Amino acid sequence: MPRLSKGNCPAYRRVYESFRDAIRAGQLKAGQRVPSSRELAQRYGVARITVTQGYEQLVAEGYLDARRGAGTYVAQEIPDGFFVARSTEEEADRVTSTLPQEAARYIEQPPFLSGCADLEAFPIELWLKLYAKQLRRSPYSLNTYGHGDGGFLGLREAIAAHLSTQRGVRCDAGQILILSGSQPGIELAARALVRSGDEVAVENPSYRGISDSFRLNGAKIRSLPLDEQGLMVDALEQIEPSPRIVVATPARQFPLGIAMPIGRQAALLEWAKRAGAWILEDDYDSEFRFRGKPLPAMQGISNYDRILYLGTFTRSMFPDLRLGYLVVPKSVYPDFLALWRAAAMNPPVALQACLADFMREGHFQRHLRKMRKQYQQRCQWLLKQVDALLAQWIEVDLCDGGMHFVGYYKRSVDARKLADEGRKRGYVFMSISSYGPGPVERDGMMFGFSSFSEEKMEACLLALREALKAAAA
Repeated sequence: MPRLSKGNCPAYRRVYESFRDAIRAGQLKAGQRVPSSRELAQRYGVARITVTQGYEQLVAEGYLDARRGAGTYVAQEIPDGFFVARSTEEEADRVTSTLPQEAARYIEQPPFLSGCADLEAFPIELWLKLYAKQLRRSPYSLNTYGHGDGGFLGLREAIAAHLSTQRGVRCDAGQILILSGSQPGIELAARALVRSGDEVAVENPSYRGISDSFRLNGAKIRSLPLDEQGLMVDALEQIEPSPRIVVATPARQFPLGIAMPIGRQAALLEWAKRAGAWILEDDYDSEFRFRGKPLPAMQGISNYDRILYLGTFTRSMFPDLRLGYLVVPKSVYPDFLALWRAAAMNPPVALQACLADFMREGHFQRHLRKMRKQYQQRCQWLLKQVDALLAQWIEVDLCDGGMHFVGYYKRSVDARKLADEGRKRGYVFMSISSYGPGPVERDGMMFGFSSFSEEKMEACLLALREALKAAAA
């Protein structure tokens, strides 16, 4: 068997390259059986999912042939022009090698990115079995344009059950729209509710995609300040005319991580009732709370019928899953459904059915419990390392959940210069001030820990320390 190639690329890519090069060089012959993923993982000392991903790529490109129940073999025939076709990959490598050094390093070494799951810990083989079962069970779904009534009913029922028991959300399957992540839900709310010139209030700082969607649909964006309890309701009272929509992240504010206490939530709900305003509650990663049970959703603590509840599986499972949902009040569900249909927002049905099985069979909850524990351990490790290596520059609070925490600058830091210095070292360090929609009272940066090994995070910290020195000089 070939030796595992070296380099800074992901481990699955090195498995792929090792076998690809061995096949090209004739070291592995046509029809030769290759080791099972379990055997090769033990031999290389890597996770089994790493080998599985490498093998899948080799099968997809025609290097290997996976035979059900019989193992995996080197392909018997390489199509004419196969190596020429693969030259596009070599051309990409050549182009990458001509990039400036800092740009090439950025491609290879991601920063403290927030919101990306640990793929090594995801039960990919189980997921693939469930997906294959759906394709065999319902092949007709591949030749349709999906379910036009809000998404696959089985998934909407599974989501409704999950939200009822885990988040306290009051809804049934007939109020849920399945979407390709959370951003389409923001866009759908903007299209359905915003008229040109309407005021939309957005937390500051916040995810920039929120402001962008509403602004592109004709809204005027109003920035809402935050304090230690989250969104400041008093600021809403000062806006005239009253905002038509308020976008809030009460369970865990993005990006600051503040949990809005029940009293503040009640105040927001009372203001919304008086103003007749809509609330878009973005519940993006509430499943990962380290102390106690996840906080209940605001939608569930009130009978106010103008709350839209937005959720996603891209953080709890993996980003490229591209599945999310929007819970809509029954009074406006037909209008939202009509826009959902017109915009063709329905994700692949087989994928929805696979996720429904994943949830109904208990795999989703088991995965959440596993990742909650793992993320807590990584968070605690990173907090200690930030305190040990960056105490001169960064001050952090305790982190009680999520996939990142915020470190605040102790001294003045030029955010733009810090980003430039980070790129020179192969990283992108984004300050909180780079998030919209307006200037922030206190600047800092996010430290994502969910998808990084301790070795990778330590390298990031050392580079950050040097970048901070240069940015403050």
